[in-house]
Amino acid sequence: MKWGLFVPLASILLFTIAATAQEVRNEVSVQGTGFFTKDSNGNGISRTTTKTGGLEVGYRYHINRWLSAEANYGFDRNTQKYFLKCGTIQNPV
Repeated sequence: MKWGLFVPLASILLFTIAATAQEVRNEVSVQGTGFFTKDSNGNGISRTTTKTGGLEVGYRYHINRWLSAEANYGFDRNTQKYFLKCGTIQNPV
């Protein structure tokens, strides 16, 4: 009976201590992104797109416990090619 009450209380205490120990003012994050689009055809026009990957970088500053400021920047290179009966048009987006 005592172990049935001790284990949950010890777990709550342990997680509370771990959560308060992780107060950090600055955070930096790096993430990968990807675009995987479908090709399309119709009315004599076909469109092909490249499958591409990119990068996103973020920064967060904690002003206090309940307020933060955050900035993110992401970059992907996505290319679209349109094929007409008379030739090819390339449109980098």
